[in-house]
Amino acid sequence: MAVLSRQMRDPTPSAPSAYDATVMAESRARASGRQCSKCGGWFPADYAVCPRDATPLGETAAGDDTDPLVGAILGGSYRIARVLGEGGMARLYEAEHLFLDRRYAIKVIHEHLARRTELLARFEREARAASRIQSEHVVQVMDIQRTADGRPCIVAELLDGEDLQMYLRRTPVMSSTEAIPIVRQICRALTAAHACGVVHRDLKPSNVFLCRGDGGRLVVKILDFGVAKLTGDRELTSTGAVVGTPAYMAPEQAAQAAEAGPPADIYAAGAVLYRMLTGQSPYAGDTSTNPLVKLLHEEPARPRSIEPSIPPGIEAVIQHAMARDPRDRPGSAALLEAELAAFDTGSPGADGAQPGKPGLAPGSTVAAASSAIADEIVKWARTARPLAIVLVVSAALAAGLYLAVLLGSLVSLTRAAPALSATERWLVGVVAVAGAGGLAFGLVRALRRRWPSTPSVRQLDQLVGGTLRAGVLTLGGLELAVRGAALFGRPALAWSPKIGAAMLGVAGVVAAVELWRRRRV
Repeated sequence: MAVLSRQMRDPTPSAPSAYDATVMAESRARASGRQCSKCGGWFPADYAVCPRDATPLGETAAGDDTDPLVGAILGGSYRIARVLGEGGMARLYEAEHLFLDRRYAIKVIHEHLARRTELLARFEREARAASRIQSEHVVQVMDIQRTADGRPCIVAELLDGEDLQMYLRRTPVMSSTEAIPIVRQICRALTAAHACGVVHRDLKPSNVFLCRGDGGRLVVKILDFGVAKLTGDRELTSTGAVVGTPAYMAPEQAAQAAEAGPPADIYAAGAVLYRMLTGQSPYAGDTSTNPLVKLLHEEPARPRSIEPSIPPGIEAVIQHAMARDPRDRPGSAALLEAELAAFDTGSPGADGAQPGKPGLAPGSTVAAASSAIADEIVKWARTARPLAIVLVVSAALAAGLYLAVLLGSLVSLTRAAPALSATERWLVGVVAVAGAGGLAFGLVRALRRRWPSTPSVRQLDQLVGGTLRAGVLTLGGLELAVRGAALFGRPALAWSPKIGAAMLGVAGVVAAVELWRRRRV
């Protein structure tokens, strides 16, 4: 259930901001209006159709006299006041405590689903997962109750505000100044969750709730741990089942949900930031292919190819978080926050940061986020692709020269005269050019496939650069050793076709071993 909201109440009358005015209007509409089934917006009760897309609006939500739970008292303490919303698995109510001056949100599983053991277990797991985590940025579960017919109910804090998905419907593209503080708070929620052995597995905008804390500061809450993975609990997902939302799901989670760990949540946090800054979710550009197929085999479009105003460094942070290999992502949500903090100019009122300064709010899970982090990220974001082009060209030229010298040395060993005939030189040249061209073709294909993702391009840089360096350094070292031996009176070790072929063979073996090692890593 994504929406936990009520009308915002401010004890000190003041002119509301545009954001607060919109939220209050949405809240009033939820209390007495109609909801559009297509766009999810709420509108006054006298609206018959959605003003956005002309979809007929549903029945009014407030005062749903047909709901048997409205007015009921749960556990002798909670009187259900009204319906807040409804999802595929449960209905959400606002309730008041009979003895305390407090209101709560109560989530009740649908009656027809309560008879399904696996869904009932998942619903109860949601309560256990959320209750494990003690964080300002995770919705707090207060109690577990049961209805008169035995259905379980989750009693949680009642939040003022709206979910990120609703906000993005009005503001499809956010600036980095607005978006980064939100994702940093998401990272803190994930840090607390992972420390408790909880992996969310369904982080997306509709499960990110925006509300106002003390002093009007923005507070982000993570909702809906219904498909969370808990350390020590039996996995409820059957083998081969897909759990989560494809647009924000990590590749390893799409392949096998049970294998999803903290890196999957880090990927999802990067995907949420991608959506906020570009105005579209990853893989949303092409609707002709199943998103799961694209997720498993392709890189998403570069954020800057969709929204050029995104700074290169922030694009690199997004792509670092969304690296296809979990080992290539930040090692923890706290490290991802450290990267984001380096680019957080600190919007006023958000997270306690000052404009123009890195957002290092007191109590942050990040001990320090210096400009050196930003400089490093920006540097490899700007140099990864040009360096890849240089390395591809260098590797192709080196391969051609290697083959030419190696074949020339081997041919010379079969004849008395060291010089090659014109025909032999032509054949050696053809083979060398073909080998260099084949390698260049393969590397260019690999580079094109990786081009949208800076981390993937960096991987190719390290693979090609490390292999090339190993071969060249080995050959250079052997050449120096042979030249030195000849210089100091060892003519038997002077360069000859036989020694040259041996040196080239050793250098080739070293380069092959280095290539195998880096591919394994």
